[in-house]
Amino acid sequence: MTQDDLSQLKNEIKQQDAVDEKIKKSIKKGGPYSKSDTHARRAEAYKLHFDYGYSARKISSLMNINRNTINRDLDYWYSNILEDVNYLAPIKSIRIRLEQLDIQQNRLRERLDNAKNSSETIALERLLFDVTSKIISTHQRISTGEAMVVRKAENSLNAFFKEKNISKRVISQFDVQTVSEEAQKEIHKIIAEDLKRVNYK
Repeated sequence: MTQDDLSQLKNEIKQQDAVDEKIKKSIKKGGPYSKSDTHARRAEAYKLHFDYGYSARKISSLMNINRNTINRDLDYWYSNILEDVNYLAPIKSIRIRLEQLDIQQNRLRERLDNAKNSSETIALERLLFDVTSKIISTHQRISTGEAMVVRKAENSLNAFFKEKNISKRVISQFDVQTVSEEAQKEIHKIIAEDLKRVNYK
C-alpha cells in the first residue's frame, strides 16, 4: 500500500466516522445536548406540536427522541406562552388560536381534495377530525373559562386566608344558581350583614 493509498484510506475512515456521528446524533434518545442541538430540537418539537397538533408521544416517535425530553421541550414552550397570557382576559389568545386552527383546517381540506389514494384520504380525514375537535373543544372552553378563572381565584384566596389564619373568606357570585326567592333574600341579607362586620385592614 502506497502512501497515497494510506492517506486516501484515512480520509475515507474520517468521512465514515463523520457520517456515523451524524447518524448517532439523529437517533439520539437523550442528553446531554449542546445549545444548538437543544434549540433545533425545541424548534422542531414546537412546529410538530403547535402547527401540526401532534402529541408528545407522536413527536417522540417521529423525532426518535425520548418522550421525557419532548415533554420537557413542550413544558418549556408552554411556560413561555403562559407568561404572555392574561388569565383575566384570555379571549384574545383564544381567538388567535382559533384562527390558527381554522387555517390548519382549511389547509387540510385542500389537501384532502387532492388526495391520491385511500390511505392518504383516511390519514387526512383523521387529522381534519382532530383539528375540528380542537375547534369545538376551544369553543366549549370559552363558555366556561371565565367561570373557571374566578373559581380558581376564589379557591386560592381562601386557601391563603386559611393558611394565614385570617378569618375572612371570599365567595364568587359569578356562577348562576337557581334558588328560591326566600333563599336569595337570605343570602343577600347574610352578605350585607357580614360586609358591615368585616375588618379589611
